[in-house]
Amino acid sequence: MAKKEGGLWSSKRALALDIDWIISLGLFLIYLGAFFLAIRQLPTGQRPTEALLDNVADGVQDISTWHVQKLPLLITSNITGNEPVIAKFSYNWQNFSFKDNTSFDNKEGKLMFTRNLREGKNVLELVTSSQSYITSQATFDLTAGSGDASINSKRFMAEFKNSMLARANHMEKERLSDFNISLSEAGLNPEVAVSEANITALSAMYKLSFPQLNHTSFVIAGFSRIFNYINTDAKEPHNLTVSATLRNYSLFYINNAFSGPINYSTQACTTTFGNYIDFYDDISGVTFITPERTNISFCTGNMTARLDLEFSMENETRYDILFHEGSFNTTLKYIAPYKTAFGIAHNITGISEELYRRMNETDYNALKRNWSYPSSREFSMALYNETGTLIFIYQPKIPGITNVFAKEKDVFLLDKYGQKAKHKLRIKGW
Repeated sequence: MAKKEGGLWSSKRALALDIDWIISLGLFLIYLGAFFLAIRQLPTGQRPTEALLDNVADGVQDISTWHVQKLPLLITSNITGNEPVIAKFSYNWQNFSFKDNTSFDNKEGKLMFTRNLREGKNVLELVTSSQSYITSQATFDLTAGSGDASINSKRFMAEFKNSMLARANHMEKERLSDFNISLSEAGLNPEVAVSEANITALSAMYKLSFPQLNHTSFVIAGFSRIFNYINTDAKEPHNLTVSATLRNYSLFYINNAFSGPINYSTQACTTTFGNYIDFYDDISGVTFITPERTNISFCTGNMTARLDLEFSMENETRYDILFHEGSFNTTLKYIAPYKTAFGIAHNITGISEELYRRMNETDYNALKRNWSYPSSREFSMALYNETGTLIFIYQPKIPGITNVFAKEKDVFLLDKYGQKAKHKLRIKGW
């Protein structure tokens, strides 16, 4: 029985110790909570300086944080070298730029620029934000007006009549004339069409709008090429025929089975299906690249070749006319030169230097109120880059002979091109 009583006494003592420990912990937590409550209820002028500087740091970050949106553009290229790139651009962005500030034009939902491509994947990025972008002022070899466009370095000139190609000269010779487009089901009346020209330093656009379709041609600086787009909202397929008279070429190439010299002495016609035909001589040539299964036909006579290209139209159909040096071998690679695809747009968050600087335009006392900073006390802040160079200072008041407290914080400045850089924010209070 004595052992049992001793065991019972030991259990009671352990239980009492547990209760004492729980009571002590509870009293400590009550004290700690009361301490923080008392701190929060102190007048702002009596709060610890570190807490006040934290308020300023948080406030500065709140008013200077901003976002830059990035949009990746992937170009999968089968060619290498400096090339004109045209990408369908369906985003409703009015204020944007390439991350590397590449010059570009955005016309008719087409993003146009030149790029030194490498074979394989080429990744670029577009950026947009609340700040304005200024396109770099590069020098381009394009002289254009509403009726013509020329690339002097390529010895190329194209004439447009009512925004439709009429004739073209290359290497000081007339090469193309009597250009025309027609629908096999119905004629296209130029008298009811609306013409439009849009000329910039980088590109010249010529658009002719018929009731049945829109035909748009682009000439891009530095290249003797004409990129053409036909747009229609017709629900049923229609065939379009592109016609032109060609001269001063001695050979042609469609494929290995259809190629050779052009016999101008007799009237003869060549007809086949394909998406490529080139006329050339020992100096230069012209290539037509069209949709698959184009009915290619040309007839010779009177020292000219009359070319007809008939193909089925989609909602948007593209065909290219490339004036080039050398033989057809120089343009075969342009049948499928590259593909473009946009990725998913995403936001980048950081600190804006411009928003920092706007604090100089903000009422000092208003900032104090917004950041719960005592009206009887003062603060200042400065921003330094990674090398310690002062970038910006906000100092409405200069401290006299008094105790000054300081707080430093790492921040990341984000510019409008999406580049982040580590900076140091130093806040002083007294």
